[in-house]
Amino acid sequence: MTTRLADWFEAYLARTRELATTALAVVPLVLLYGLGLLTASERARSGVDFVSTHLVSAVPTVSYVAFQLAVAVGLVFFALFRAERPFIQHLRWTWPAIGEACAWGLGLGAIVLFVMDEAHLLAVLVSGPLVDRAVISAGAGLHEELVFRALAIPLVTLLLSKTIGVPSQLAVIGAVLVSSLLFSGAHHLAGEPFDSFVFLYRLVAGIVFALLFLWRGFAITAWAHAAYDFSVL
Repeated sequence: MTTRLADWFEAYLARTRELATTALAVVPLVLLYGLGLLTASERARSGVDFVSTHLVSAVPTVSYVAFQLAVAVGLVFFALFRAERPFIQHLRWTWPAIGEACAWGLGLGAIVLFVMDEAHLLAVLVSGPLVDRAVISAGAGLHEELVFRALAIPLVTLLLSKTIGVPSQLAVIGAVLVSSLLFSGAHHLAGEPFDSFVFLYRLVAGIVFALLFLWRGFAITAWAHAAYDFSVL
């Protein structure tokens, strides 16, 4: 029984990192954020989303919905193209992956809320209608992880290792730190008043998300970020 469980867990870790499973796991997050923008207020728009936030105001609703559905369908076709095993198997691994991600996010959120409560800083958190909180969280998980983890970490690693000649392991560590600093600082550059404690805890959260990204991949980190944001909002 122990051997079977260990084999299942090993398979789970591998299958949930596969590109086909990753693409399928991201689809609900894409639709939640993309279609949610139609009913949420403007404050729910992600500051690093340079496509949907402009399209939702610039094109007719039918065209906007068609675009979001096309993105979702494109991800499904990508999963079909990159499937390493029968498609239904990738689909089955998607739901436990989302569940794991939400557990990571809610656990981290509980820790952050406890620390902020102890520091009497809960007043800096933003509340609002449920739909706004859901859309804000989905957008943050999807787009911030795309920009600050999926894009920034490989690019900074490549820059440090190939251009400057930093050893590969040190380059990855440097990329984690740089991407986390950018992640924390971007919130204040977007207009949020600077607070050293908030900057520091976001830096730490960024490092945690970066490590989770390196270990578990993009989809699980994006969902974990979304669950984390929803819990603290």
